[in-house]
Amino acid sequence: MTIQRALIVASVIGIATWGPDPVVGQDRPLTGALPGVGTTGGTTQSPADQEVIRLPAEDRYLDAGFAEVYRLGSRMGDGWDAFGQVPDLGFDEAGNLYILDRGAVRIYVVDRQGNLVRQFIGEGEGPGEFEEPSALGFGVMTDGRVTVFDPNRMGFALFDANGEFERTVPLPGPHTHYALVFNLQAFPGRDRVFSTNEVGYLSMGEPSPDDDVPAPFRYLLSYDLSGDQVAIDSVVAGWWPPVHPDGAFRPRLMADVMPSGEIVYTDSSAYAIKFAMPGGPVTRILTRPFEPKPVTDRIKDGEIKRRLDALGDGGGDPFREAMIEWERNHIMEMEFFHEMPVVLSLKTSWEGTIWVRRRGAEGAGGNPIDLITADGRYLGTFAPGTTGLPRAFGPDGLIAFVETDDLDVPYVVVKRLPAGVR
Repeated sequence: MTIQRALIVASVIGIATWGPDPVVGQDRPLTGALPGVGTTGGTTQSPADQEVIRLPAEDRYLDAGFAEVYRLGSRMGDGWDAFGQVPDLGFDEAGNLYILDRGAVRIYVVDRQGNLVRQFIGEGEGPGEFEEPSALGFGVMTDGRVTVFDPNRMGFALFDANGEFERTVPLPGPHTHYALVFNLQAFPGRDRVFSTNEVGYLSMGEPSPDDDVPAPFRYLLSYDLSGDQVAIDSVVAGWWPPVHPDGAFRPRLMADVMPSGEIVYTDSSAYAIKFAMPGGPVTRILTRPFEPKPVTDRIKDGEIKRRLDALGDGGGDPFREAMIEWERNHIMEMEFFHEMPVVLSLKTSWEGTIWVRRRGAEGAGGNPIDLITADGRYLGTFAPGTTGLPRAFGPDGLIAFVETDDLDVPYVVVKRLPAGVR
């Protein structure tokens, strides 16, 4: 499959192949295996080496009435902020917000008042331009430098704090797979980023027998951009659930970075938030006594229907219709994990507060979000439906969301957290 055609397939039906990392490989020595909790994971490390903090079961609700600082977006489509697709946001240490718009193939930078400061990147083949904007992901350094993963050139494009293109740092070869690197997060004060979710791969040629070889761990990878070639390392090796990577309710491997450089992550269906230095053993686990819900036949039927309804009809495009038919068959045959993970997503603030979005009770009208301090104290919970998980955190309590109106027009909304929950 060519790179361009692979991207078309991935963008049309939202798929990627997940398996052993073609760069790290299965035989890479693991410095500190990361354990699961309870029956939902495995461990190669003594529990005596870990601090387990058991947080209370009862929710203490917090006020989600954050003060709005500014709002960007235009339904009329006549300004620079008539956004198309906004997958990523990021702040620098000055409080400037960086907005990646894949639709316009632009990065916009706005100041603390929401005024446009500069814009850069574009679609094309030249320096600082990108041929496949549908697969772009970016990371913002604290000093305002930006890195954009360029899937077509198989490397990271670096831009200085003024938005000027500096260079592209290539991934090490050989390039037998096409990497899809999203959700980049910068390490504080370093020329290093990591993907906070598993990286997807599409084969650039005929499928390899190794593509279907079960891996003992799932990796989150870091990318050191200081040299002439990207230096790749594994920052987290999480539990590999016994279900196909495309299976429904498969526990996700998700992480974020603390101000100290420590990684917080989750890899199982339990409420277990784990702490580890990059490549090191788990030192602490935060738990709350919420049990995963078993996946029943009724839940399976409902999930199949939800996914089928989301496919649409292809709009008369024969290629798109063929891809949707392929995905429809895939949905009907997909595997299910035996229980629904408690933790749905997590992020960390600049002050080190951990935001954990967990699965809400049926009929609750949304999913609650727990706030936990860096030293493991439970601050409280935002009730279901009162706030979403911010797309980006910034200094001085700044947070940014992407919202859509009734016509699915995207808006970027920046708010400020009160001091007690930063």
